[in-house]
Amino acid sequence: MNGVGNDSKTSNRRLIFISHATPDDNEITRWLCGRLTARGYRVWADIDQLRGGDRFWSDIQGAIRNESVRFISILSRTSVGRSGVLDELAEARDVSAKLKDPKFIIPIRIDDLPWNEFPIQLKQLNGLDFSKDWATGLNALLETLKEDSIPLDAGDPEVSRVSSLLVSGRERILPRPESGLLNWLTIRSLPLNIHYYLTSMSAGDLAEARSRIRQPCAAHDRLLITFAGIDSMPAALPNDIEVEPRHTLTLEEFLSGEPERGPSVDRRQAHNYLSDILRQAFENELRNKGLVQFDRRWFVPNNWREKNQGWYAGARGKDQYRVLVGKAKELTWHFAVSAKIRAWHPRRIHLIPHVLFSPDGVTPLVDQKQLRRRHCKLWWNDKWRDLMLAFIGELFGRGCDHWKVCLGGGATMELKATLMRIRMPVSYSEDSAHIPADDEEEESEWDDQEEEPLQ
Repeated sequence: MNGVGNDSKTSNRRLIFISHATPDDNEITRWLCGRLTARGYRVWADIDQLRGGDRFWSDIQGAIRNESVRFISILSRTSVGRSGVLDELAEARDVSAKLKDPKFIIPIRIDDLPWNEFPIQLKQLNGLDFSKDWATGLNALLETLKEDSIPLDAGDPEVSRVSSLLVSGRERILPRPESGLLNWLTIRSLPLNIHYYLTSMSAGDLAEARSRIRQPCAAHDRLLITFAGIDSMPAALPNDIEVEPRHTLTLEEFLSGEPERGPSVDRRQAHNYLSDILRQAFENELRNKGLVQFDRRWFVPNNWREKNQGWYAGARGKDQYRVLVGKAKELTWHFAVSAKIRAWHPRRIHLIPHVLFSPDGVTPLVDQKQLRRRHCKLWWNDKWRDLMLAFIGELFGRGCDHWKVCLGGGATMELKATLMRIRMPVSYSEDSAHIPADDEEEESEWDDQEEEPLQ
C-alpha cells in the first residue's frame, strides 16, 4: 500500500493543516475541522489555533514544515488570490518536494471557481470538489486519507468508533433550502392582567393545598397568582381556603422583575410562575380532551378516536392518518406527549413525543425504557412527525388555525393550532440514512404490527 506510515521522513508527522481565507471560508473550515477531528485526525487551522494579533507566520510555517502530514488547500473565488493563502501554499510545495511526496497537498474547491483558475502550483494535482455537496467531498477526502495511511491519534478505539457513527449521521448536508416542522405550538396571546390574592393560609400550607385549587395558579408566600378574576375564585377554592384581592398587575409589569406594585418577584421567578400556570392550563385542556396522565406524560387511550386513527393533512394537502394506539406483540402501545412551556419570548409550548406500553390497553407499565428501544428503534423522523401531526389534528380538529385554552374565570391563552414551520438554508440527504442490518430486520417484528389498530 502506498502511504506515509512507514516512511522515516513522515512517521512523526500527524497533523493535517487546513489553509483557507479568513474569515470568508471559516464556516466550511470549522465544519471540516470538526468532522476530521471526530474521525481521529489531528487538525490545524488558524480559526482555532491563532486569534487576532497572535497569527504569527513562524507558527504557521512551523506547523506546515515540521508537523504536517497533509496540507489541505481550501480554494474559492475569495481565497485564490489571497497573499496569505499563496504564502502557505508556497511553503507546502517546498515541504512536498523535500518529502518527495506528491500527495502532500490536497486541493479542495468549495464554490464555482473554475479548475483552470487554480494557482499554478496546484493545476497538476487532483482536487476534490466540495462545491455541490460538502458531505460527498468529505467522503472522498476520508477515502483519500485512508488510502494514504494517514495516522490517527491514539486513543480508545470504542470512542473513535462511536464518534465515527455520530459524525456519519451529519455528513449528508446539501446546500439547498428546505422547510421543516418544530414540535412547537406558538402562544399567540395571553391576558393583559394577572392577579394576586391573599389567602388565609400559611405559605407552607398554601404550597401543599395548591393542587386542590381548581384554577391554574402559582403560590408565592401566602399569595395566589392567577389570571382568574375574583368572581370565579369561590367556585375554584376548597372550603378551607379564603382569599381576598391584593394586587392586579399588567402581565408585562409582572414579568419585568421590577413591579411598582405588589411583592418583589424577580424576572426569572416571574417567568417560572407564568410557565407553571400555563402548563397547568394546557394539561387541563389535555385532560378535558380525554387524554390520560402518566407522570408528566399524557397518552392516547384506546378508542380515543374511531379505529384509533388520527387524521391530518399531508404535505400535499391530502387527508391521511396514523394509528395512535396499536399492538406490539402481547402489549399495547400508546402515543403520548409531554409539554414544556417557554414563557420567555417567543412564547411557545414545546411538545415532546413519547410512546407508552400497557399490558391491558389501559394502565402503562412502570418500566418503559427497554420496550421503547425494542419497538421504536426503526421509527425515523417522518414517522414521529406524522404521529405528532395526527395527534395535533385530532386534539384541535383538522383545519383549525387557533385554539383557546382556559386560564380561569374567562381568561384564555390563544394558541396557534398547528406546529411551527421554519425555513432552513440547508437540507439533509436521505441517501446516507441508516439501513438496518439483517439481524435488525429480523428483530423488527414489533414494527410489523405498529399500524394495527385495536378493536
